[in-house]
Amino acid sequence: MEMSQANESLEDLMYKLLVNVHKHPELSGKETWTTQQIIKNLNDLNIPIKKYGLRTGVVAEIEGNSKLPIVALRADIDALPLQEESNLPYHSQIPGVDHACGHDFHLVSLLGAAKILQEEKNSLNGSVRLLFEPGEEKHFGAKQMIQAGVLQDVQAIFGIHNMPKIPVGTVAIKSGKLMASNDNFQIVIHGRGSHAAMPHTGQDPIVAAASIITSLQSIVSRNIDPAERLVITVGQISGGHTNNVIPDSCSFSGTIRAFSEISRQLAKKRLQEIAEQIALAYDEHADVIWDQGPTQVNNNVSITKRVYQEASKFMKVIPAEKTNADDDFASFEEHVPGCYVFVGSKGNSNLHHSDFIANPEGLKYAAQLHVRVAKRLLNDLSNGEKL
Repeated sequence: MEMSQANESLEDLMYKLLVNVHKHPELSGKETWTTQQIIKNLNDLNIPIKKYGLRTGVVAEIEGNSKLPIVALRADIDALPLQEESNLPYHSQIPGVDHACGHDFHLVSLLGAAKILQEEKNSLNGSVRLLFEPGEEKHFGAKQMIQAGVLQDVQAIFGIHNMPKIPVGTVAIKSGKLMASNDNFQIVIHGRGSHAAMPHTGQDPIVAAASIITSLQSIVSRNIDPAERLVITVGQISGGHTNNVIPDSCSFSGTIRAFSEISRQLAKKRLQEIAEQIALAYDEHADVIWDQGPTQVNNNVSITKRVYQEASKFMKVIPAEKTNADDDFASFEEHVPGCYVFVGSKGNSNLHHSDFIANPEGLKYAAQLHVRVAKRLLNDLSNGEKL
């Protein structure tokens, strides 16, 4: 599907592209087909691709007055390792991979916005840089793009995430901290195996792991200020091969979500101490392996006010509630002021569920919001206003 096909409405074009992309989901770092489709559509719109040496993902720029500001619009493009169980006629054709977070919705709405902005480029008070980010689900996409230099000369950034619990035509907006930081961990307990009937001849890592998992919950209840919001969850555990053998090792993994950097670092410190010291008490050893994700999504007050004003002209605006989910849009906001909002895509199930559906009717609102925000930010920046 090409975004510039004649005699078709933008809504029809976006729907066809959504169907095509949803059928071909790709995991983080493997978005080669998706990248090719984005490039094909941008080329068809005569929007120049910018070369940053990215293996997957795309950066392009709608070039207005080169002497005026640059604002960035961002969409993530990767899918999840999940078997789709929806009743969509255009369900995933890739076994075990699904756009269950709606990143197909995001990239299509940004392409729709790109078509509108490109048609109006001669009247833009600056340029719009389009960031189609790979690897968001694995927390490396934004870091790679930033390291490659995609934010050079960018003065503001805007992005959306579909939200299936919000009606189509509605957008949820909040200044300040919106989404939590994410630190994933894996803890490996090294003991010494033995016969299950003779536990005294070994060091049981499963018992040690169970004690650590239980004790980790004391971090929230006894170390974190009750006024703060922090979650520690263990979501996976593995150890042993049969019922009558104590294994040499046991491992489990989980995540920490926080809205305060002080609480975030304290929770990580206490987790490390609890794991190591309890393992030692069992005469064993614990290795703690960290996968540090993004910090908190923290929306700039001034930009958020402008987004609210533009959204109010054609959408219903509601206050966004803080969520313990994370998003590496936060990494972009560490370098330039930005705003991230939740656009209604009312569906039957929540994000990351196997039967998740993003309502295509929401695409037109997401695309138009991108357009209005980009133009508003460019106009205000070109007039010398500070964000």
